[in-house]
Amino acid sequence: MTAPTTRDAQRARVYRAEDAWGDRLDAARRGARFATVGGSAVLLPEERRFGDLTAARAYARSVLAAPEVVAAVGRLAPPELRARRGGRAAHWEAPGTIAVHVPQHGEPWALREAVLLHELAHHAGRLSGLVPHHGPPFPALVLLLVGVALGEQAAFALRVAYGEERVRVGAL
Repeated sequence: MTAPTTRDAQRARVYRAEDAWGDRLDAARRGARFATVGGSAVLLPEERRFGDLTAARAYARSVLAAPEVVAAVGRLAPPELRARRGGRAAHWEAPGTIAVHVPQHGEPWALREAVLLHELAHHAGRLSGLVPHHGPPFPALVLLLVGVALGEQAAFALRVAYGEERVRVGAL
């Protein structure tokens, strides 16, 4: 007998919201840092891009060590980061690895804060037992990580994007 699977009901909505939010961060990186989000004028940060897995690992360690993150999920071992094949996805795999695309040429789209924070939320959510997939605690965890790493205005912009896609945001 196979184990029952849990349907990841809001996965597509989470990805649509985060893609729209990522587009706003891309615009900020290109110079359009002021944006109107939910009727409010916000100053979005320039999202960090990492040149290699070593820099991304150090970033992941620092985010997970932030006092707000430790208070929410406890002290967690940082994930391993590895290069993955395939150019359009990143993922978390048990027991604690984030696999990201690292191209031979061109910009490493997956070695950016938005992607790493999403995958760090999977890491923290799974290891802490808070959430296995993209259920309501997951976006709350992403918002916490974004607030810590990118600031409250970036978290506000993501919260609005979640609202526009009807993503249910739970509590931690």
